[in-house]
Amino acid sequence: MARAIGFDLGETILTYADTPLSWASLYRPALERVAKTCHASPDEAAFSRAEKILATHNTRLHPRTREIGAERIFTEILMAWALPPTPYLPSTLAEFFGFFQQRLVSYPESAPALAALRATGYRLGVLTDVPYGMPRAFVERDLHNGGLGAAIDVLLTSVEVGWRKPATPGFHALATALGVEASDLWYIGNEEKDIAGALAAGATAVLIDRENRQPSWGQSHTIRDLRDLEQLLS
Repeated sequence: MARAIGFDLGETILTYADTPLSWASLYRPALERVAKTCHASPDEAAFSRAEKILATHNTRLHPRTREIGAERIFTEILMAWALPPTPYLPSTLAEFFGFFQQRLVSYPESAPALAALRATGYRLGVLTDVPYGMPRAFVERDLHNGGLGAAIDVLLTSVEVGWRKPATPGFHALATALGVEASDLWYIGNEEKDIAGALAAGATAVLIDRENRQPSWGQSHTIRDLRDLEQLLS
C-alpha cells in the first residue's frame, strides 16, 4: 500500500489550456514579449535564430535525460540578439514563461482530491520535468495559482534533480524527500516516461488517462481522473 503519493504536474493535476505540448507554434509571440521587455527590435533573422535555439532545447522534438537550465538557454538567445544577459535575463525569463502561465488552469477535481488525500494522512509530492529548464519559482507559482500549493509537501523539478524522466534519480529523490522507500511510493503521471521511470525506480506506477487512450505501458493501475485515485487507495 502507498505511504506517499507523487504526481507529475502538466496534464496530471494542472494544464496549460489550449497550449500544444511542444510550445513550438507559440515561440514567436512569446519571444515578441521578451523583445518588448528588453526594448529590443530583433529582425526576422534574429527571431529565427532564437526559435532555432528553443527548438534545439525542445524535449518534445529532441528528448534528453540530462536537464539544462533556463539561464543557459535564454543567455544563448540574448547573446544571439546582441543583448547582455545582465540585466535582461530575469525579465526575459519572466516574460517568456509568463506568456504560457497565463493559460494555466487546474483540473476541477485536483484541489479537493489532493486535500482529501492529505487529510487521510498521505504525504504528497510533485516530480515534474519542466519545459526549457523553467526555474522552480515559476512552478511554485503554478501550484499556488492552481490552488494546490498548500497540499504539496515536496516539490522537485528536473532542474533541481539534474535529470529528466524516465531517468530514476528524480523518483528516488522524491521518495527520500517524502520520507519513504521507493517501494512505498505511488507515482501518478500521464506519459510513458512517467510510468517507465516510476517502475524502474521501484515505485507503483499509476497512469492517469484523461483522454481514454488506453495505452499499455506496464502501469500498475489506470485511472481517468484523481477521483478514481481516491477510490483506488481506499
